[in-house]
Amino acid sequence: MAIHRIRDNLFLVDLDSPIPGFYQFVGSWILRDGDRAIIIDPGPAATINTLRNSIGEIGIDRVDYVLLTHIHLDHAGGCGDLIESYPDAVIVCHPGAVTHLANPERLWQGSLKALGDLARTYGQPSPISRERICPERDIVWKGSAIQSLETPGHASHHLCFFYKNLVFAGEVAGVNIPSKSKPYMRPATPPPFRPDIALHSISLVAERSPQLICYGHYGLREDASNLLKMAQDQIRFWLELIEGRRDKGLSVDEAEVFEELLAKDPHLSSYYQLESDIRERELYFCKNAIKGMVEFINR
Repeated sequence: MAIHRIRDNLFLVDLDSPIPGFYQFVGSWILRDGDRAIIIDPGPAATINTLRNSIGEIGIDRVDYVLLTHIHLDHAGGCGDLIESYPDAVIVCHPGAVTHLANPERLWQGSLKALGDLARTYGQPSPISRERICPERDIVWKGSAIQSLETPGHASHHLCFFYKNLVFAGEVAGVNIPSKSKPYMRPATPPPFRPDIALHSISLVAERSPQLICYGHYGLREDASNLLKMAQDQIRFWLELIEGRRDKGLSVDEAEVFEELLAKDPHLSSYYQLESDIRERELYFCKNAIKGMVEFINR
């Protein structure tokens, strides 16, 4: 169990899965005030005991809110199981997520179709009573406002949450992974993908001028404004490269596109410094991001 104290009141809990490469990748953010807390993205159902134990180890007795950036299994699949232990916890999510949280069967079947064994590893989500879901997405906690912002792109039901100088960004700006030199960075653009919507969402976050960005995958980074611009530029670069290959009559096979991106995208330059099992994980997700772009271009 790995608990990272990021700031005095901010913690990141690793929710590692028992498959190669899935460590220091999925995490849950915790805001603490005394013995009370807010959880941002409780993670998969399969790792909810890890989160529960970590909450106790940090010294938290009560969870007031659970904020969901989106309801993909790796971010919110364990929400229903978590709140069984915290009867006062209220869930804050996108309105479009409510039906899927209350009856997650369609979400589960869709996840099985898209992710296969990875979905089974994350675990099946439990249903949540609609009475536990807050109709308001902007809240005040311990005298400080936490504001939400609709940021579709990675998912139609995606939100970002702003707290003081932080933004809990989910996957609006893709994935940013530490490496031995500069961070490895990639888009999170699975099908169905609409670049106009995704790029606009990043712009909306940037307009709020957060200083620090808490990624869904993985960790906290400074200089949020620059990172948000880099995320936009990277999406545009990947799209232009794929369109260029298509226009030249070259293959847009995901593996071949990825090889060219590795050679030309400086934000992927740390790929070979990642551990081999993490590279395998990232190859899978990069191909999925490319697939989203290719499907959009070929519409």
